[in-house]
Amino acid sequence: MKVTAAIGLVVMVTIVMQLSPTMSRETVDVGGVKVSCDEKELLPCLLPIINPPEKPTADCCQTLKDHLSCMCGLIKNSWLGPTLISPKGHKLFADCQIPFPSC
Repeated sequence: MKVTAAIGLVVMVTIVMQLSPTMSRETVDVGGVKVSCDEKELLPCLLPIINPPEKPTADCCQTLKDHLSCMCGLIKNSWLGPTLISPKGHKLFADCQIPFPSC
């Protein structure tokens, strides 16, 4: 039952994200290269946060690593911020063996 509810919630969030015109897309300069970070790319990481027994996938962990340079911007300016800074969000970073960003 919990898994079904969690999957339903992820589907609902995905639909809202697709329809929302105010999605956060951070662009940062990393060593002279512009890097674009789209919060939609973090969707594979929502299920482990919503349903903690779930472990993050390799894709999720790689996406977190790829977005580290702009994670602080996403935490501060995105609807995902409260989710990422929650204890479950911290656990996600720990499970991926990625240090939580200090913003």
